[in-house]
Amino acid sequence: MNKIILLFIFCGSVFSQTLFQDDIVYPVRDSLEGLGGWNRSGLNSPYNVKIVAPGLSFPGYSGTGTGNTLLFTNNPDGDIVLHSFPTQTEGNVYLACMIRVDSLGTNATQGYNICFDAAGSSTNLNTQLYIQKSTSNTFKFGIRKRGSVAYTSSVYNISTTYLAVMKYSFIAGADNDSAKLFIFSSSIPSNEPVSPAAFSVSGTDNVNIGEVAVTNLYSQGTALNLSNIKIDGIRISTSWINLGLTGIEQTSSTVPSGYYLGQNFPNPFNPVTNIYFSIPEAQNVRIVIMNMLGEEITELINNDLAAGTFKLSYNAENLSSGVYLYRIETAKFTDSRKMLLIK
Repeated sequence: MNKIILLFIFCGSVFSQTLFQDDIVYPVRDSLEGLGGWNRSGLNSPYNVKIVAPGLSFPGYSGTGTGNTLLFTNNPDGDIVLHSFPTQTEGNVYLACMIRVDSLGTNATQGYNICFDAAGSSTNLNTQLYIQKSTSNTFKFGIRKRGSVAYTSSVYNISTTYLAVMKYSFIAGADNDSAKLFIFSSSIPSNEPVSPAAFSVSGTDNVNIGEVAVTNLYSQGTALNLSNIKIDGIRISTSWINLGLTGIEQTSSTVPSGYYLGQNFPNPFNPVTNIYFSIPEAQNVRIVIMNMLGEEITELINNDLAAGTFKLSYNAENLSSGVYLYRIETAKFTDSRKMLLIK
């Protein structure tokens, strides 16, 4: 696949691809440990990474409103839980997630709840998504490669769900790998922005990245002491497009023999369905939803895509029941099919 997201990892990968995703589709529970391949590292602290309902939502993000969410109460030396994915040693690694700060502790300063880790048994945490308290109701996001933290110039509000995307780039040379942070509050761009919200090259480079870690203030002292923070919809990829930021995912990088627009599935649907298509060469692809009069209702994507096969997730929660058309447009191919929404 072309996995930023999030938020954004395969060893020596030639094609970009999705490496890991978790929508926290686990039951409400006191600890994430042992679920879905997540394993605790370090001491068995009584302060767990918890699972609570409901899940977080963010417009246009593929992980929105699915399952439950992780809750970090940020008691000092709480648990750290990790999940592995194919080890990455080159290119870009993106991690995307929804994040909401519900409260900031009276003595909170700065700290993190999610980051990357080196592959294997050794702990080498890096590319942390930081939160720095400004007031009791506001904060800044930050990113730390392995040295100092780079913070956003913008200030953000508690009780608001944001989409955060971190990008680690392996760059030839010594200690010049970069870590970038993108923060979105209402909508998601189809393509990676030129300017990140925060950027850092501080610290030594990573030999590899092969795990994602979520931590309830493990080995951070009182950094975010007694702050309640939620994280949901974790995506890791080697490209922006496969983070599910616009609901599109490349399911195969094998070059198809021709163009194809498949029937959406499920169909009938309520309210989410998937649209499948293939293109034999890199080009701009536009897909729109239309009513039966041929009037355009919404544009789903208008992206430059590599050759391959794709799945596009579409949520029609704002439409009424009925028959609709979806249409693909490229420089060399157009086609349309019907879909049935039943609510």
